[in-house]
Amino acid sequence: MYIQLENNLIRGGVKTTKQHSMLSVSELQKRFGDTKALDGISLEMHKGILGLIGPNGAGKTTLIRILLGLIRPDHGRATVLGFDVRGDSLRIRQKIGILHEAPSYPGTLKVAYYLHRVAKLYNKQRSCDELLELVGLANAKDKKIRNLSAGMKQKLGIAQALIGEPELVFLDEPTSNLDPIARSDILQMILNIHKNTGVSFLISSHILIELEKMCTDIAFMNNGKVIEGGSILDVLKKHSDNRYVILLSDPHAIAGDIQKIQDVINVEISGAKSITVATKKDMQKQLLTEIEQLAQQRGVSIYEIDKTSSLDQAFREVMRNEKST
Repeated sequence: MYIQLENNLIRGGVKTTKQHSMLSVSELQKRFGDTKALDGISLEMHKGILGLIGPNGAGKTTLIRILLGLIRPDHGRATVLGFDVRGDSLRIRQKIGILHEAPSYPGTLKVAYYLHRVAKLYNKQRSCDELLELVGLANAKDKKIRNLSAGMKQKLGIAQALIGEPELVFLDEPTSNLDPIARSDILQMILNIHKNTGVSFLISSHILIELEKMCTDIAFMNNGKVIEGGSILDVLKKHSDNRYVILLSDPHAIAGDIQKIQDVINVEISGAKSITVATKKDMQKQLLTEIEQLAQQRGVSIYEIDKTSSLDQAFREVMRNEKST
């Protein structure tokens, strides 16, 4: 499968493009013993924010490690910013930024001093004060790193990733273990950086509601393959046209009856007061009529029925279809 994210295409065979690619992967394969971590994965990313989504073991970490030049693929080709991962891995690491899932820092150093030392490694003259302002840490520049909150440490990590003035930054679970306010702050900061500086981001995350708010494109991975991808708007539309969420007083009392309605293909109790229904065709009015009749028979109150368009639901449907094939 080949995914050209910028043009929202999913097609067989590699298509060339005149646009500048952030990264390009073609038929990439990687084994670890008997385990096939990547199974012929192909994708191309242009400027924007790409969300890489998949369960544990899907191949996301292996793909990122190959793109960083930390391990070599068994077969296939991959380039980052035009540089081949096999022979130009050092140039790639000089040109990109990276924030790993669980970074560690020298806790006794002050924030500004630490960034200044890192900047020397890149031989860059970029102002550390400017970077701290960009990530919202200007008032913490004289604090020791060990005294920063978890959210502030993530901001420091993003500032560090930007020191080399990269076109592309990899973020691995950037909001894991953060409270809701800190997560929201980090997400807004990433959006602002992309908007104001043009830096693109590849974000690997399990928190789909966050990716839905910030990504321009997404790629679903499973068993070492990309099984769905493209513009996030197109993916949501594709997997929400015939999906409905029903708010009601007792989902368990009526879910089995809804499953028996003609053209209903899946019923899922998605919350304490909600059911998500997938149908073969657009049948919102018909569905509402039949569910209201069933609810009256079962003594259940129906509050609302509407189409749903969540990334989480799209991912569930894609994974369910993958298992059934």
